[in-house]
Amino acid sequence: MRKGFSLLELLAVLALFISASFALVPVFTTLINDIPRSYRVIQENTTLLGMLKQMHRDIVAARQLPESFAGHHTDNKLLLIESKDGYICYELKDGKVLRRRLTSAEQGSGEDTIVWSVPNAKVEWQVWEKDNKGYAVEVKTHIKHEVQGHQQKKMANSHLYFVRAFREVLR
Repeated sequence: MRKGFSLLELLAVLALFISASFALVPVFTTLINDIPRSYRVIQENTTLLGMLKQMHRDIVAARQLPESFAGHHTDNKLLLIESKDGYICYELKDGKVLRRRLTSAEQGSGEDTIVWSVPNAKVEWQVWEKDNKGYAVEVKTHIKHEVQGHQQKKMANSHLYFVRAFREVLR
């Protein structure tokens, strides 16, 4: 009757264990790298959705989408919204989206500024016009995500927000 394992049996099991470990290293490396990266993508998408929700509220409540106000001009980096309380300016700047209230006397007041940090996101907006008047804003967003040296677009969305005043004219 045998009471133990031979050295050869132990070496064979050890060799199998080492081979299996080497085979699983890429799986664990991928998990360790991808989970935090995916968490950051989801977190940035949540920030983008919060910004879009605020922008939607502002555009729906808007009187109009002016082309310019107090030296600011609407373009692909700046969006002007006229509301009943004044003018609101959305600006894309250095991986951030800034929302400010504008008055004719000053460029923007500090207490009314909201900043969303979205360094890996791409945000584009375009004002839709009819008879030289803006009636809607199309906002396209996605998050740039690098996987194994290749850039990918994650969470790509397109949103269209109509000015309430325009919808009332259509009725």
